[in-house]
Amino acid sequence: YNEYKSYLSVAMSDPIQQPALKTVPVALLRKRKQINKERVNKAVERKLREKKKSGVKKVNFKRAEYFVNENYRSEMNTLRIQRLQHRVIRIPETVKLLFVMRIAKIPGKMPENVRKILQSMRLNEMFHAVLVRVSDSMIEKIRIVDPYITWGYPSLRSVHDLIFKHGYGKVEGVKSALSSNVLIENKFGEQGMLCLDDLVKELFSVGKHFDAVNEFICPFKLNPPKGGFRRVKDSFSKNGAWGNRAEKINSLIRKIL
Repeated sequence: YNEYKSYLSVAMSDPIQQPALKTVPVALLRKRKQINKERVNKAVERKLREKKKSGVKKVNFKRAEYFVNENYRSEMNTLRIQRLQHRVIRIPETVKLLFVMRIAKIPGKMPENVRKILQSMRLNEMFHAVLVRVSDSMIEKIRIVDPYITWGYPSLRSVHDLIFKHGYGKVEGVKSALSSNVLIENKFGEQGMLCLDDLVKELFSVGKHFDAVNEFICPFKLNPPKGGFRRVKDSFSKNGAWGNRAEKINSLIRKIL
């Protein structure tokens, strides 16, 4: 007992020292609270200003020079379209299918007849492309909208790559990727087409079911080649971008796929 009592007396005389807690001055705590309060108030005010600003309709002011230039560009576009309508477009008799792609967005208001033709060809947006049948009416349309498009004679390989890489069809009004032969069989099985290769063959040969197949396929949404199209105001025959590329359209298709 005496030994235990002596041990307690030694332990009490030399207790384990605990580290002192860090204290923050009251003035610093008040300053932090005030800063946080100001930060919250500024955020609330910024939100209110953004909400008020979004509700105000912005007036887009345009100078008189803008309308003069716009009218001049529109007249020049109309005159150019009228001059091009007198050209003669010759296509070899062996060619039955054309690849047409919209590439140009010429400054100025687009002539109304050009806009309607592009809409009827389903070329409503830039870099949309379609496959069309060669006919007198189609050649007449191409003659009018030639400065806004580039076109040529696609090969079987180009048609195959377009369908397999960028092919979409309308299935019950919904745009769906052509990734399954079952989809083709369900849609065109009665016409003898059971797979994507049959679809490609029908398009390239412009068979008797071409119109139905072409209507089923959505316009190809493509990208411009690396670096974009150069000299879009000049024709391909003058080292420009728009117009007939003939068989050279296949090299362009390989670049943009």
